[in-house]
Amino acid sequence: MNIYIKLEIETRELTSRLVLGMYAAAKGHQVLIGDDELLELVQKKKLNPGIILEKSITPTNLRIKQLEDYKDNKSITTSIDEEGGLLREEIDTWLNVRFSEKTISLTDKIFCWGKYDYEKLIKLFPKYQKKFVITGNPRVNIWGKKYKDLFSLPDIKNKKYILISANFGIGVSSKRLSEIFELHKENNYFNNKQYEVDFVEMKNYNLELLFKFVSAINYITKRFPNFNFLVRPHPSESVKNWNDFFKKIKNLEISNDFTHSDLIENSEIIIHHGCTAGVEAYARKKKIISFEPMEKKSNIDFSNRFGYTAKNEIELGNLIEKIHDIEKIDKINKEEEYFEEFINRFNNFENENFANNINNEWSKFENKELSKKNNLWKIKFINKLRLFKNIFIKPYFNEKFPPLDKKKITNIINKIKKTDSSLNNVHFELIGPKLFKLSSIKW
Repeated sequence: MNIYIKLEIETRELTSRLVLGMYAAAKGHQVLIGDDELLELVQKKKLNPGIILEKSITPTNLRIKQLEDYKDNKSITTSIDEEGGLLREEIDTWLNVRFSEKTISLTDKIFCWGKYDYEKLIKLFPKYQKKFVITGNPRVNIWGKKYKDLFSLPDIKNKKYILISANFGIGVSSKRLSEIFELHKENNYFNNKQYEVDFVEMKNYNLELLFKFVSAINYITKRFPNFNFLVRPHPSESVKNWNDFFKKIKNLEISNDFTHSDLIENSEIIIHHGCTAGVEAYARKKKIISFEPMEKKSNIDFSNRFGYTAKNEIELGNLIEKIHDIEKIDKINKEEEYFEEFINRFNNFENENFANNINNEWSKFENKELSKKNNLWKIKFINKLRLFKNIFIKPYFNEKFPPLDKKKITNIINKIKKTDSSLNNVHFELIGPKLFKLSSIKW
């Protein structure tokens, strides 16, 4: 079958999309992975019908039109919401802006991260219960021991970084607040009044929290001049905007050159607040400090349950001093009371293959219409022009999705093959700056 997988944020999704695509290719499917332009080719019927994996089915006018076009092209639409919202203590309002009866009706299958989002979704949309299935997200699979070597980076590990994982948006966002507001309006998020209230409260909360983090970073970099600190901005945040908050500090680096998983696996300590980094660090059995300097709580505090808690910058410094050189952190390993809730939200990532779960669901739709072979010569030609334009005429750079690097992808693929020999026959070809294909035979 033809499998079309959308990739929105390269640093967040590339490795897991490769894992998913490679398992599909190993089963004989022809897999294309790329950005919005890939799925536009399906919309315009320049690609034959296939199974689509969308990253969300948010009920915007644009997405509804896309879903209608996919159906008109006789394609099968599946989705897994990559934003997830699984760190939220109350997820109903979030789900009501990410899903609607209309978009669910136009989607053939919706994959859930775990019981938490599945049970909430079938309660909100009982009419469509059969469309929801718990598969787990391959992004979570790669947090497990099986994929540990994918993220082995001696250069980072040797610097013994203390990672500060950022997730503020406002104040350091690559977009102005007015642009963020306009985007939410376009996506009809503010049609839900509770979401509008939550949005304003969250932005105010995050701005105050950002200033407290900046103060704490100044404090700990001075207190520990021989330790290396690294701020890793969220994909929606700007490295430049972060740098503007600090004078030159010798032992502080601000960079998004590596993925969160790269940095979490190779850092000494992870400092965060309400960030996915907290749950990933827990899964990787890392040293975690949740910095909670404000009395009021946000509604995304689930990840703050793991590891240690610092209520102010002095406590933060004391914890760094206490745990930096300890090899085994019993505090983290004893968080068994939270393990069941972790599995409830993120599924059993060590014992299940989420990529296979999704592929098994896809196989239920198999038919001749979805297996018509694509003639890719025109697609390749268009992408060669796109690549030429990007290099020589009008360079375009998107922080969320920079041009794909063939050497980098090949390196990741070779590491993935070492985790499972059944993937050794998968071939990779870079078609354009934002598009590549995987197959078990050379096309």
